[in-house]
Amino acid sequence: MTNFKTTVKVNGELHETLKDILPSEKQKLKILFIAKTPALKSVQAGHYFQGRQGQMFWNKLKENGLLTVRPNTYEDENLLENDYGITDIVKVPRNYGNEPTEEEYKQGLNRILQTIQIYNPKVIVFVYKKVLDNILSLGFGKYFNTEYGFNSTAEPLFKSKVFVFPMPGTPCTRQQAIKAMEELVKVFKR
Repeated sequence: MTNFKTTVKVNGELHETLKDILPSEKQKLKILFIAKTPALKSVQAGHYFQGRQGQMFWNKLKENGLLTVRPNTYEDENLLENDYGITDIVKVPRNYGNEPTEEEYKQGLNRILQTIQIYNPKVIVFVYKKVLDNILSLGFGKYFNTEYGFNSTAEPLFKSKVFVFPMPGTPCTRQQAIKAMEELVKVFKR
């Protein structure tokens, strides 16, 4: 079993966190997942999305046939095999509800944009709508009315399809979640 724990130095302080899961060679990804920040519970486990809400994220991907997982492995251990990658806008871990600062969003945006340029994902999936909203306003000075599912108005900024994941526990309705996941599945079933 792989463990994705690593240590990063931010503003002179060391923080145990989760490393990005990205191919070692430059290659086009099908999906690049962009999360907000690793949860402390996930860092402790050494794997992304290990809380209750995070498990719902993995389950939704598997239920919709978007993530194939080998038996007896964590979901994130299977990302690269599916041509997916994952990173966070902010690498310093936090508990749920503890939001990154505006400055952290701005600093993280440069790293995110470089990652997008290197791996040229077909779809960028923002795990949380608020992450996309903050990146657009703080990083680009844009105030789009984003929605769960695809956001074509944001595509020119990222040069990829932009999707907001209908994460359980957010203000996303059941109907919005179903529609959004159907749209995402359709892109990969062509």
